[in-house]
Amino acid sequence: MIKVSVVGITGFTGLELIKILLNHKGVEIAHLCSRSRVGEPIFKVYPQFSGVIERVVEPIDVELLKESDLVFLALPHTVSSGIAKSLFGKTKIIDLSADFRLKDPTVYSKWYGVEHPAFELLGEAVYGLSELNREMIAQAQLVANPGCYATSVILAVAPVAQFLEGAVIADSKSGVSGAGRGFKEGLEFCEVNENFRAYSVSGHRHIPEMEQELKSFNENIRIAFIPHLLPVQRGILSTVYMQVEREMDFFKLYSDFFNGDYFVRVVNSPPSLNSVKGTNFCDIYPYYDRRTKRLIVVSVIDNMIKGASGQAVQNMNIMFGLDEKEGLGGFVFYP
Repeated sequence: MIKVSVVGITGFTGLELIKILLNHKGVEIAHLCSRSRVGEPIFKVYPQFSGVIERVVEPIDVELLKESDLVFLALPHTVSSGIAKSLFGKTKIIDLSADFRLKDPTVYSKWYGVEHPAFELLGEAVYGLSELNREMIAQAQLVANPGCYATSVILAVAPVAQFLEGAVIADSKSGVSGAGRGFKEGLEFCEVNENFRAYSVSGHRHIPEMEQELKSFNENIRIAFIPHLLPVQRGILSTVYMQVEREMDFFKLYSDFFNGDYFVRVVNSPPSLNSVKGTNFCDIYPYYDRRTKRLIVVSVIDNMIKGASGQAVQNMNIMFGLDEKEGLGGFVFYP
């Protein structure tokens, strides 16, 4: 059994990690840690675990965490990096924050407004988009789990990136859980319900990781990305517009590109959030508009699963040579 610990269990990603790990046949949960709620039974934090798991929330103790085979860090940006620095070389790490996604520390400083706290580890981190970096993930000691928006957009663009001309336009919508569990002004029920709005129009932090990863296919790639807040709990739907001068069999192209990738499904009609909600799937629909010579790709994921905790467990499975699907076999939440 693989001994795993989750650090940062009071947020949504920590919750989803625990749920998935409890259904994983190959792991044993060693520690559930947090900066708050220490000493409380986990079912006091999340009543849905009552009668299921009796563990108590522990403080973040690096020496205890070193006993694990792998540690998931579900902590805020800049907080994860300090703990990763102390753990690196002692155990494998999957970081769900943005601290190790960007390879250039100056780019990190530009987009996150602080100097990188552990820039010496940037060269050790592997960007954990499972479908694109599987071989490197299998050898990694530190995996940077991708951002949720970045996952939906990169998977939509990668198969055709080499053929693109001009900027990619990504129009994405996310459920409110993407903003995290803490209180934020503008995310109250009365602000979100029956409402719809764009945000981060001047630049979202997931843009540089999208461009960084897609440059391996096309050095000139540029992303115009606008996120929107949907009045739903979870899910991301991205509609991506790309200029492609010549028509191809895009359904076959995408199907061939993701051949063998269980968690990416190329579909024949536009998918909805309900197609993937509660699962680790990414559903992708490519359509070529002959009139405008634009390829339009609709991509949907559950932001909490494929966009965060599910992808983290998929990466763990790859790192330990397990079946990628282990622990991730849930059915869609519907209705």
